[in-house]
Amino acid sequence: PALTSQLTAKLKRAARQTTAKDFRAKTSVQLSEAPTLEKVNEGGEYRYGSMADAKESYAIETYGKIFGISRKAIINDDIGAFSDLAGKLGQAAADFEAQFLVDLIVKNSGAGPTMGDGTTLFHATRNNSVTGATGAIDVTKLSQARLAMRRQKGLAGRAINVVPKFLIVPPERETEAEQILAAIQATASTDVNVFSGKMELLVESRLSSALRWYIAADPASVDGLEYAYLQGSEGPQIETRTGFEVDGVETKVRLDFGAAFLDWRSWWTNSGA
Repeated sequence: PALTSQLTAKLKRAARQTTAKDFRAKTSVQLSEAPTLEKVNEGGEYRYGSMADAKESYAIETYGKIFGISRKAIINDDIGAFSDLAGKLGQAAADFEAQFLVDLIVKNSGAGPTMGDGTTLFHATRNNSVTGATGAIDVTKLSQARLAMRRQKGLAGRAINVVPKFLIVPPERETEAEQILAAIQATASTDVNVFSGKMELLVESRLSSALRWYIAADPASVDGLEYAYLQGSEGPQIETRTGFEVDGVETKVRLDFGAAFLDWRSWWTNSGA
């Protein structure tokens, strides 16, 4: 049966879950915004429009582990150390998923994975990263990030008004992030915290750089980070069998999982480089 871990990957909040029907490459085609409407003349003639497209693909893979416990160890287990083995294996799967997503984001020395257009996720030409800056989180940098995201244009070159929803930070930036998002009772207009309640804070301890942090849009409203399970096997699958030739019990955990970025416009990073 599938297990749901009590501790899910923080980055999953900023990603969209889906399924794959098999292990072949899963291709996602992204259509541009619809063409601008034009006035229909008196003769009733409509003009044809077109839509641009782009695609990204990735495949899920199978990951797993077998853990064996001898009959003597089970009998001698008077403190119940093995009583929640399935739960521990489920947690191991959740940890694997979390690290998988982090490794994807920080790939290529922090520039992220290479997208279908041959350019990395975070790149100066995409206007979704800042380099040569410190890791400090302040109103100026968040305003810069929000403006860059709002100004992003779709495949047809028109503004798509992406709205940031998540502020993703390593533990070293947690206090700063809490302060910048905190609600305060301002006594003057200059004291108003403009980012109060505007974004949800996600602290990911697996982010190794103390300087690099991110903002991301709502994955339900715009393409971005996506992860997939095999259809019908969502989450880790746990199987247990009793040994015959060797006394004991073997427990296997299997995870069919994959992830990729479908679009770069919904993410922004302060590289801290």
